[in-house]
Amino acid sequence: MRLCCLVTGPIDPGWRPDTGSMRHEFRFDPLHYGSGGEQQAAFKRRMRDELQQYGFILTDEVAITWRLLVDEQARWESDIGADVDNFAKLLNDGLCGPGGIIIDDVQVQSLHVSWIDATESSFELQVECGPDDGLTRPLSLYQLADDLWHPLPDSVRANPEHAAHLLYALDNRVFFVRRLRHLLRQRGLPARAAYEAAQNYAVISRGFHSTRAASNGFPRVRRHAWMAQYTRPTELPEVTGDEIERAAATTAAHYGYGA
Repeated sequence: MRLCCLVTGPIDPGWRPDTGSMRHEFRFDPLHYGSGGEQQAAFKRRMRDELQQYGFILTDEVAITWRLLVDEQARWESDIGADVDNFAKLLNDGLCGPGGIIIDDVQVQSLHVSWIDATESSFELQVECGPDDGLTRPLSLYQLADDLWHPLPDSVRANPEHAAHLLYALDNRVFFVRRLRHLLRQRGLPARAAYEAAQNYAVISRGFHSTRAASNGFPRVRRHAWMAQYTRPTELPEVTGDEIERAAATTAAHYGYGA
């Protein structure tokens, strides 16, 4: 059973969910998606004002549990209480962006929403995540050779040599994987099988589609921009076609497809 840290007071920005789990209590009323636009915007700002105290943003898949503490009598004997499914979208939106704790709600792999009776309204968040999935905030999204946007902490810019090595190494790897998937499909692997096979060579961090990258307010750095800023390290030459061809032949053979 995982340990779970319930955070109700001041937050240590150096704390990380290294047990793979965290809880946070919001001591104000939950809001449902049917509320007005100004109410929704204010509610999400209030959520993020609390969440941005954490020193990290999660970048991989998460399991989210919301527990709403509401008045049972009001729910049953009036029409003021919204159904639980009407809360999920707005609550999850409040987790996204530079002030939240995830980049985009595409990361939400599972979701559970429930309510219990309480004399004072509030709501609680529980997140299950990988113990090493958090990047130190603030962070930006960098476009790489796979045309996806990959998160990196802004602290990497403090050392330009390190930033150049990291960006070009990641770019080499995602280019390799993208080209490998194409060659595997040419050798007869179905698109899904090619995707799964190429994942064995993929970088650990997730890349986000351009639409999702643009929707949540993170700074974005296009590929041509960071390449203009940083010179490719001599020890990281561009990936050659021969390297990828060899990997494609070996991988296709493993899956029972000929050259």
